[in-house]
Amino acid sequence: MGVEIEAKVRVTELETIAERLKQLKAEYVDTVRQQDTFFSDPGRKLIDSGCGLRIRRQSGSKEHKAFVTFKGPRETGPYKIRPELEVQISEAETMEAILRGLGYERLLMVEKTRRIWRYDGCEVGLDDVDLLGTFVEVEGPKTETVAHVMDRIGLGGHESIRDGYATLVRKHLQKKDSGKAQAVFDDKQGNGRM
Repeated sequence: MGVEIEAKVRVTELETIAERLKQLKAEYVDTVRQQDTFFSDPGRKLIDSGCGLRIRRQSGSKEHKAFVTFKGPRETGPYKIRPELEVQISEAETMEAILRGLGYERLLMVEKTRRIWRYDGCEVGLDDVDLLGTFVEVEGPKTETVAHVMDRIGLGGHESIRDGYATLVRKHLQKKDSGKAQAVFDDKQGNGRM
């Protein structure tokens, strides 16, 4: 099983980080639109155990892809660290129909535009997340590597957000209007962190 090691920082704008990545001669990969749909089983075992299940639809200038991702419970550490399994699929709609047929329920959708860069063994995402604003995510193979890249792009002194975007969107919706949040992400099934 793979492990996700990720630092996430809220920023006021993304251009400063993009310029820094260019100065560092980082590899620009693509700008993509990602639509993440999160699911839970009827008994809530998935969420209650701190796990997450999503289908990601990703459209970019080079290609369109879809993935199914399972994320296990978080480990302790300065960044978000958790087991992760991901597989590319050819038909996101069919996979969603399979999950629904197995009793999984759609909980929440998170949409964002991500500029993807690669630098020093890490993937750096410059994210503009619907409802939330702008963030930088650095994902890499080791905590030390992620910390090094965070330092190099000028975010080393910032505290990493350990919640995933699904949890942040849910909290935002609940704060803004508890009635709407209930309709989008039923709290009876959404107490877990994604």
